[in-house]
Order: sequence, then C-alpha cells, then structure tokens
Amino acid sequence: MQAFFKRFIRLRTYWGIFVEHILRFRLPILISLILLTSLMGYWGSKVTMKYEFAPVIPKDDPDMVNFRNFKKTFGEDGNVFIIGFNDKRIYQLPYFQKYYLLCEKLGKIEGVRQVLSMAVLKEILKDDSTKTFYSRPIFARMPQSQTELDSGLAKIRSIKLYEGQIFNKHNNATILGITIEKSYLNSAKRLKLTPQIIALAETFEKETGIKVHFGGLPYVRSITTGKVKDELQLFLAASIIVTSLVILFFFRSWQPLVVTLSVITCAVLWALGIMYLFGYQITGLTGLLPPLLIVIAVPNCVYLINKYQQEYLKIQNQREAILKMLKELGLVTIIANLTTAAGFAVFAFGNVDLLSEFGKVMSLSILATFFISITLVPIIYSFLPAPSIKTTKHLEVRYIKSFLNFLVKVALKHKKWVYAINFLIIVLGLWGMSMLRPLAYLVDDLPESSGVRSDLRFFEQNFKGIMPLEVVIDTKKPKGLRKRGVLAKADSLETELTKLKEIGKPLSILSYLKSANQVYFNGDTNFYALPDSRNWIFFQQYVRRRPDGADNLSQFFVDSLEQKMRISFKAADMGSIRVRELLETKIYPTIDKIFGKNNVEVQVTGSVPIFAKSNRYLIDNLMSSILIAICLVALANSLIFTNLRLIIISLIPNIIPMIATAGMMGFLGIPLKPSTMILFSIVLGIAIDDTIHFLAHYRMQLDKDPDHIHAIITTLKETGFSMIYTSIVLIAGFGIFTLSEFQGTISLGLLSATTLFVAMLTNLTVLPALVMNFDQQKQKKTDEDYIQESDHEVE
Repeated sequence: MQAFFKRFIRLRTYWGIFVEHILRFRLPILISLILLTSLMGYWGSKVTMKYEFAPVIPKDDPDMVNFRNFKKTFGEDGNVFIIGFNDKRIYQLPYFQKYYLLCEKLGKIEGVRQVLSMAVLKEILKDDSTKTFYSRPIFARMPQSQTELDSGLAKIRSIKLYEGQIFNKHNNATILGITIEKSYLNSAKRLKLTPQIIALAETFEKETGIKVHFGGLPYVRSITTGKVKDELQLFLAASIIVTSLVILFFFRSWQPLVVTLSVITCAVLWALGIMYLFGYQITGLTGLLPPLLIVIAVPNCVYLINKYQQEYLKIQNQREAILKMLKELGLVTIIANLTTAAGFAVFAFGNVDLLSEFGKVMSLSILATFFISITLVPIIYSFLPAPSIKTTKHLEVRYIKSFLNFLVKVALKHKKWVYAINFLIIVLGLWGMSMLRPLAYLVDDLPESSGVRSDLRFFEQNFKGIMPLEVVIDTKKPKGLRKRGVLAKADSLETELTKLKEIGKPLSILSYLKSANQVYFNGDTNFYALPDSRNWIFFQQYVRRRPDGADNLSQFFVDSLEQKMRISFKAADMGSIRVRELLETKIYPTIDKIFGKNNVEVQVTGSVPIFAKSNRYLIDNLMSSILIAICLVALANSLIFTNLRLIIISLIPNIIPMIATAGMMGFLGIPLKPSTMILFSIVLGIAIDDTIHFLAHYRMQLDKDPDHIHAIITTLKETGFSMIYTSIVLIAGFGIFTLSEFQGTISLGLLSATTLFVAMLTNLTVLPALVMNFDQQKQKKTDEDYIQESDHEVE
C-alpha cells in the first residue's frame, strides 16, 4: 500500500499544478474549447453514410481474395433487385398489359441496366440455311388479345431455361429481375433508385390488386442503410432526452443538466470530427457512436458534480470545492476513462476494418470526452452561483440512502450469502454459456414489420431463395472450357447441388448450351441437356456465332480467355451454421468427388459463404477482443493500484455480470452474433468505472482512517450515490436501443442494460466484501467487532 500512496501522491502533485491552471486560465481555455468544438462540428457535418458493403474478413484472406477476383472477372453477384408475384390474374390480358407497362417504366429508370421478366423474354431459334442460332422477343409488342398472350406464355413455359428462374411450373409464381448499375449500387444514388422501383411496383399492386414481393441484396441493403440513417437521428435525440430526464429527476436542478448537455454536445461534435479526420463514413456500427458517447460522457459529469457539491457542503467555499473536486477525482476519472477507452480500443487492433474504425474513433472520442468534462465542468461551475441547499437535496434522498444502507449491511454482515449467491450465478452462467451458438442470418436483424423477411420466405417457398451462391471453375489454361469433359463435370455438379433443398436452379453458360440444344432438336424439352458426343460436331457449327444477347451472357458467365466459368446459384437465407454445414458436408465433398485431383480448380464464393465466414470470423475476433480488453483494463488499473491483489479484486465484480448475461443468452436461446458479442467489451470498459472510483476513494480514505471497515462504509456512503446515479443513467441510455427496428440493436440494448444493472449490484456488494476479506491490514479487533461498532453509522 505504501507504493500505491507514493505513486498516487506523486501523480496528485503534478495533477494539482495542472488543475490550478484550469481555473487560473479559465477564460482562454473556454474560448479555445469553443473554437475547437466549432471546428470539429464543421468537419463532422461533412461525414457521409457508407453505402458500399463493409467487408469483415481481412483483405488478404484467401476466400476474400477469391471473392474480389470473382467480382473483377464476372461483376457483382448481388446487383439484381427482384420483384415477385404469385397470382393467376397476371396471366389475364388486362393485368398482363399493366405488367408489361410496369416493365417498360422500370427499364427507363436511371441506374437500371436491364429488366428481365416474362414481358421481355427472348426465344432462341435456329436457321438451318446459315447454320446459326438467332434470338427474337417472345412479345415483340404488348399483346392485344388473350389468344396472343396465351401463345406467348405457352412458348415461355416450353423453354426449360426459364423454368425455376423466371417462373415456377407448379404454381403461378413469377419473378421480375432488375439489374442495377454498379455506380448506383454502392453510392447514395441507391437510396433514390430503390424508392422509384418500389413506388412503381406498389402502384401496380394498387391498380391490379396483385400482391408484390420485394427481394435481392440491393433491396435489403437499401432498406438497411435507410433505417440506419433514420435511427442515427432517433438515437441521438432519444439519448439526449432520456439523459436529461434522468439528470433532472436525480439532481432536481437545471444547473447539472445545462453542464452535462454542454459536455455531451461537445463530445458528440468531437467524435464526428474525429471520424472526418480519419476519413471514415457512417456504418451500422459507427452510427451507434454518438448515442453511446452521450451515455458514457454522463458518468464523468455525475461524479464531478456530486463531488463538487459534497465538498462545498463541507467547506462552503466555491473555488476550494472545485479545486478539491479536481484534485481528488481528476486522476481517478482519467483512469476510469482509460479503462473505458481500453474496452473499445481492442477493436482497433484487429484485422476487421469495420470494428477497427469503430474502436479507433470511440476510444479517441472517450479520451476527448475526458478532456472536455475535466475542463468544462469546473469552468462552467466557476461562473455559476454557489450551490444552494435546494440543489444539494438530492444527496440526502431517503430511498437511495435506505437502499445504500441495505447494501452496506448485506456486503459487510452477510458476506457468505453474497459469495454463495454469486458463486451460484457463475455456475448457472457457465452452464448457460455452454448452450450458446454462433448463428446469424443475412436479414435476421430486420424486423418482421419491414416486410423483408416475409418477402424472403415467399422467394424461398417458390424459388428456393434468392441469395447469391457462386461456383467458379478454373481450367488453369486459355480455352480450357472448350473441352467437353470439363462442361460435363460442371453439369454433374449443377445437378448434384440442385438436389439440396436450400439451393435453387443454377444459371451458367451450360444453361445457354442446353437451351440451344433444345432448339437444335426443334424445341423438344427432352433435349434440354448438353449435346452428346455424336451431335457435338454438328452443334458447334451453330454456336460459333451466338444469337443476340448471348455475348452478354458469355461476359457474365465465361471470362474473356474461356478459362473460367461461373455457375450462379440462388440459395435460401439458411443461417451461418447451415451454410458451413452444407459447405463442409455436401458441397466440397461433391466437388472433390466429381472433379477429383486434376488441374481444374473449383472455388465456392458469393455473398452467402462470405457472410457465413464473416460471422464466424467476427465472433472469433470479438472473443479475443474480450480477453484483450480484460488485460488492458487490468493494465490501466495498475497505473493506480500497484497491488496485484487489488487489481484482481477490481475485475471480479465486473466479470460476474458478463458471465451472467452470457448464461442468460444461452438459456433464452439468444444466438451469438456480432451485435450481441460486442456488448461484452463495451460493458466491461464502462462498468469498471464504478469499481475504480470505489477503490480509489477507499484507498484515499485509508490514508485518513486506517480502519478498513470504516473506510469501506465511508466510501460507500460518499461514492454510492454517484454509482447508483451513473448506473441508472447508463441503463436508461442503453435502453434507448430497444427503440431500434433491428433485432441485433435491440438485443444490444437489453443485454447491456441487464449487464450494467447486475454490475451495479456486484460493485455495491461483492466489491466491498472482497475488499474487507482480502485487503485488510493487521489489527487487534476482528471484522465483526468493527461491523457492530459501525452499525450505528450505517443507520
């Protein structure tokens, strides 16, 4: 303990010199702070939303390299906006004519590259005189009679290429695909394009009564980005309102509210400014940064204001009260903010860009918040009138004092029960943790009310899904695809994978060859297959010159060297666990069985497997981040506490709530995913602030009173109010995330609030009990003697 006091006294000496200058130069500091905040606010106003898909897997990961190469060769895999219908009336002339006009209007929207539907499909024909294939629209114009329409529809149904791709032969379901230009796909233009498509489709629905269903990654990502943008403003406003109400409720005065709002306004503007300086954009994760920062900034203000008012009541001198507040609480606040920053900084060390950006900005913003609060709070109060009896009444609130007294008795007189109950919580928590599963879906965060999930089920029921799953076959040499053996094996692979219930009919260059072979044999559906060896020579004469539009098909499914081919499957949103299971037990074994060990390389890529790997990678990264966060927090604590025993004591009351929350997730069936994993590192950094304030105050109290029991009681009495106030503010602050439409954000709010509530109880019961048992000095009287003597103080 002597080492602690030597270090702490030395730090307090330097700190005392610094705080003297805060009040001495309060006006220049205030003006500088206002100017800096204005500059940060100006830069922050230039921060934009990120519309491009944010990759989680590192850029040098082999699967990510393959995915980038795939997009470079064949283009985006998720650039089709899909509209689905399942109503027999669409095949009646009046309704089909409106459907035909809808397709025309969609094709004229800026940013739409192509529309594919029954209204614009083409048929492939052969010309025996020139030995070529050519194509023509099935509906060269809008059909004018039911007979003309039925004839065209019968022709569409006879073309096997379109079966399972455009229509479902077992019912009336059909798909309308809208290909989006890449420049619109990953920019703010997408938010303008998507509403135009939706508006035209909804007008069609209103005019005809035919239900429309929306799908495709452009639609999902546009809905998600739009909601993130809306929720950023909602959370910002809600966090300010909730924080203001809680502060007014506890302090019963406008002064603390004005001071706190000043601090959080500056903190948010600085955070946005830091984002701009780093060149970052707002994502679904960084969109949570302003409301999180508001919640985190409030405890600084609460502790400082409470300490200032407590000291003023003792010495009745405003300047001396402010200086004592800064000298005694300043260093503790630094360490508390360092530990909170450490909880976020761990994300910055990983290979995940999304988390790294969040970690860097959040940790730097927390440090900036400390600087703002430690200067702005005392400066503002130095200009305000001294606290009155009315403004300090909150320090004597009966129900909080009664609650504190109860917890003191529990912690000091019933330690065995405290330990037993928490041991039981740990056992149950570990049991529940064994039930946790890392499971996520592409759209599981979106609410049912958005219609996205119900529409997704429509496409899964009628077309097995619409999520991109890609297979790339690389022959390793130019024109390698001309070998019929390679195409035959690719056809076998398509056949085998389509047997899986989660994977729909594929689309590839094989689809064109099969369709051309059907045409070659006069449209007989029995010949929708690759040409056999006997007809291959004659068939090649026809395919040397492709029909109109086939070159585009080749561009999307075969590279320019005819070395690589793409097989595009559409899959269900089956969840990350099922994706990995399919890949490991079905898809890869099937590839190995068909292609064996030869010079042909087969890669599985696309948004579906990349998402599954991203989820697993992110969870693994977050698990390591939690361990690093614990180490960083312990390291930050060592700046004040040289005693290893005390550092361990500081971690225990904050690890128990994390175990309890993880166990609760397991029992309730809440899966592990990024939105639920990230809360553990965040909450650890925040919750331990109370622990640091308690232990630092306790150690300073021991300097005045060597009796550790009296020191614990005094510490609880003086820091307990602030611990309860800050915990309630934090719980209410995280509670605002339940207003979200994203299930992941709701879970983050509920679980964080629960963890912080448990942390408040453990810091007020387990922590004092541990300190009393493991940090006591040699003394003649027993702990029980001191507890009995101290009971009257508690009362």
